[in-house]
Amino acid sequence: MLTTTVQGRTWNFSHAIGHLSISAEGFLFPYSVVTTDSGFMYVLSRAPDPKEDDGNKRSQPNFKRIGKWKLEDEYISDFAQNDIIWPVSLAVDEKGFLYCTDEIKNMILKYNSEDQKVFEWGVEGSAEGQFSKPAGIASDLAGHLYVVDAGNHRIQKFTSDGHFIHCWGEFGSERGQFNDPWGITVDSQGFVYVADWGNDRVQKFTGDGEWLQIFGVSSPDALRLNHPSDVAVDSEGDVYVADWGNKKVQIFDSDGEILTSLHGDATEFSRSALNFLEVNQDYYKAFKRAKDKSRLGVFARPTSISVTKDDRIIICDATRQRLQVYDKEKGYMDPEYNL
Repeated sequence: MLTTTVQGRTWNFSHAIGHLSISAEGFLFPYSVVTTDSGFMYVLSRAPDPKEDDGNKRSQPNFKRIGKWKLEDEYISDFAQNDIIWPVSLAVDEKGFLYCTDEIKNMILKYNSEDQKVFEWGVEGSAEGQFSKPAGIASDLAGHLYVVDAGNHRIQKFTSDGHFIHCWGEFGSERGQFNDPWGITVDSQGFVYVADWGNDRVQKFTGDGEWLQIFGVSSPDALRLNHPSDVAVDSEGDVYVADWGNKKVQIFDSDGEILTSLHGDATEFSRSALNFLEVNQDYYKAFKRAKDKSRLGVFARPTSISVTKDDRIIICDATRQRLQVYDKEKGYMDPEYNL
């Protein structure tokens, strides 16, 4: 078991999920992951970035999809292929509805537990309730939705049916300002955390947008965040940041002090990858000929993090087309040593 231990906490690497695939038990650039209390997981495959003029954003939507899984690594189905054009992020509310942002359509799409689209809202613009490249999305325990309106450098708050409530933020680098924000989460106390991608930091707010705290700015130079893409909080208040630019996950305590980093530990193939190799022996033979496999387990571009209610941490390892799963050990105590 691969274990990371620091300051009375320990994280055990569990397993990897998925492999490169355009459908079913794999992913094509997994961009966002979200879990439900009922034991399901949704993974958004965004597909590769298109060239500016190749038309991929509109002509190949079927490469983009949402995959539904059981948390134990059991694939169920794909859906939303014909709904999404350039999706970014997923969220699940307390009633089990799933939401997806689409930065080309400038919309939020809402799905029920049967994976059927039941509602969508949004138009391009900068007025209240309008969007410019919506990115991260999160729900609080009261059912309010928080949407990262990235192109407008602000956060918008809605009801679950898309009714505008409140917004805050503007372009800049001061407290409460944003520069191309990306991921967002809401903790169990209702505090909102935003991955401020262009400013290399995470900001913490109340649910009404009152600024509270910054993560990642006061760290030593070697530990500074570099374009963070997502953020999540566990049951004990520790904060996980997908440090996209540094290709790792940084973990902070609730006071903003850096605890440790996860660099990726998936040195063994996932279950689905092994199944794929069994019927594609040429790929497996080519892999075995590779001399240096030391980099196999590390993150390439971590984009999204989801933390379950029992503190299982699931990380989208986008460029490597997989998820990496860690479990935070409960009640860990540092071992005693004899002097």
